[in-house]
Amino acid sequence: MARYLLLGSIVILGLGLFALGTERGPITILSNSDFTSENGVIAGTGTPDDPYIIAGWDIRVPEGELYGVRIENTDSYFILRGVKVLGAQDPSGAGIYLANVENGSIEDCLIQNSHNGIVLLGSHGIAIRDTYMFVAGLGLQVMGTSPEHYEHLIEQTNLVNGKPVHYYYGLENQVLEGIEAGHITLAGCRQVTLKGVRIEEGDGITVAFSEDVVVEGADLFHNRGHGLLVLSSPRTVVRDCERIANNALSGVSVWLSPRSQVVHNGIYGNQVGLYINASDRVSCAENAYGGNALGILVTGAAREVEIRDSLFSQNKTSIQLDSAIGTVIERCAITDSDIGVQVDAPSTYPRVRDCSFIQVGYGLDILGSQGTFEGNLIAYANIGIIFEEAYGEAHPTSNTLRHNLIFRSRDGLYLGHETTDTWIYENLIWDCDRAARDFGKNRWAPSGRGNWYSDYSGPDADGDGIGDEPIRFGGGGVDPAPVMDRSLVSKLPGVLSTMERGQVTLVDEAGNSVSLEVLIADQAHERLLGFQGVPKELAQDMAILFVWDEAGNYGFWNRGVTINLDVLFFAEDGSFAGDLTMPAGSKDRYAARNPFMYALEVPEGRLRELGLGKPVRLLLP
Repeated sequence: MARYLLLGSIVILGLGLFALGTERGPITILSNSDFTSENGVIAGTGTPDDPYIIAGWDIRVPEGELYGVRIENTDSYFILRGVKVLGAQDPSGAGIYLANVENGSIEDCLIQNSHNGIVLLGSHGIAIRDTYMFVAGLGLQVMGTSPEHYEHLIEQTNLVNGKPVHYYYGLENQVLEGIEAGHITLAGCRQVTLKGVRIEEGDGITVAFSEDVVVEGADLFHNRGHGLLVLSSPRTVVRDCERIANNALSGVSVWLSPRSQVVHNGIYGNQVGLYINASDRVSCAENAYGGNALGILVTGAAREVEIRDSLFSQNKTSIQLDSAIGTVIERCAITDSDIGVQVDAPSTYPRVRDCSFIQVGYGLDILGSQGTFEGNLIAYANIGIIFEEAYGEAHPTSNTLRHNLIFRSRDGLYLGHETTDTWIYENLIWDCDRAARDFGKNRWAPSGRGNWYSDYSGPDADGDGIGDEPIRFGGGGVDPAPVMDRSLVSKLPGVLSTMERGQVTLVDEAGNSVSLEVLIADQAHERLLGFQGVPKELAQDMAILFVWDEAGNYGFWNRGVTINLDVLFFAEDGSFAGDLTMPAGSKDRYAARNPFMYALEVPEGRLRELGLGKPVRLLLP
């Protein structure tokens, strides 16, 4: 608090005009001819040597007005000096607004009790120094359609909510490290790395019209717009940012920036976690998205976006393909969402495979076409896969559903009236209240093999593995060839099928040893899932070894798990660190008393059946 009181004193002492300023209403200048005394000009002729001076005004913006100072379509030289703007409260407005302006300077100004500070739109060559913005929205916004619109001289003597503005234009081959700021912009830059920067309750970071920029280890928290906005900047890399959180618009927004990468970040509590617009071949991997209204939005006809190996928890919608072509979503864990993946009508050729959807309203919500949805595990959903009624607004066609496991959901599949030519075969519909409804014109068992249903009891007189009695669904759909044996799907669908397999050796105090085949969960999305959503008949033959990068007291639960589990904890050297048993379906939290680096989950009693006593040591390779 003392810091801000001191800052306030500096502002008042440094800008004597504020104390003596003449009060007036907003200033509006829409052409060079509007630089007049009526519009606040106190001196100058508008030349480089004798710029117009607008100075010493105390501007109070009345309700209903957008701007304190509005200047547009000018190239005369001018200086705003010692101007104080109060009360520009409209979120669409700003204290100072310059549009299509050249040759202007803003010096020693103050913007307070306003929503936004300064907006530069399509302007060039603006200088800003010693100006202080205390705002509820964005302090400084620079917008334009070319690099020239970002070419300004904006000094670090400017403050946004008490923190400096760092504005860089034209840097090359530099590393900027450890900056704490209210605003950072890189524009017209090449091969620049921002490392370990922090912006809280400011404007976030903007990267515009740059190439090969790296943002690494940034902390972007509670900013008033985007945490990070990437605009027309190909091959931007955003990596290893543990907290991109609670930003008002998006955590990361990638516009017109092909081949960018967003890798190994924590993106939480934003309106949109990651927003990809008109940017082709963007790669997103190993990120965690939690508590966002929308985890990832892909739009603007973006092509071949890849979303892989990521964790989505408690996002209202985890992934939305609004207008996208050829998006690949694979090996992702999606839990506690209203919608797992939403594919809207303009989107085509999506591929969603080897993902796990646990505790969702809809697992896959599809209105797009020519998609392939395969190898996914969907458990505890209202509807596993839905082609919604579109009432003539969409006509999803030529999609393929195969090798998916839909477990303990109210409805396995729902296909609306506009849905046509969907191929549905070799899926496992297991313990669902209702297997399917089909009101469209679709193809069940297109090559003679349909789907497996846990409650099917029809005969197979000729022993060919195909039930003799078809299954008829609400709406008129028919599976003519229900499959008798669930082994038609050779691997367990979902993320578990993609995890590394390995052998561990356990030794008890008596010297008895056992080798055990395990799935290795060493990534965040794998550790989140564990045994969740796996039918009992499959879970009883599994074992999972959880691995972390460092020892800690990590929590466990057994929600959505169909069997009791024994959990054994091991320290970094493999020594025994404790054990416990979690009942099937328990929502309680569990942990060891001591820090651990490894945890082994096995069906209750498995190790006892193998002849091991306690304590047990894990032999490391």
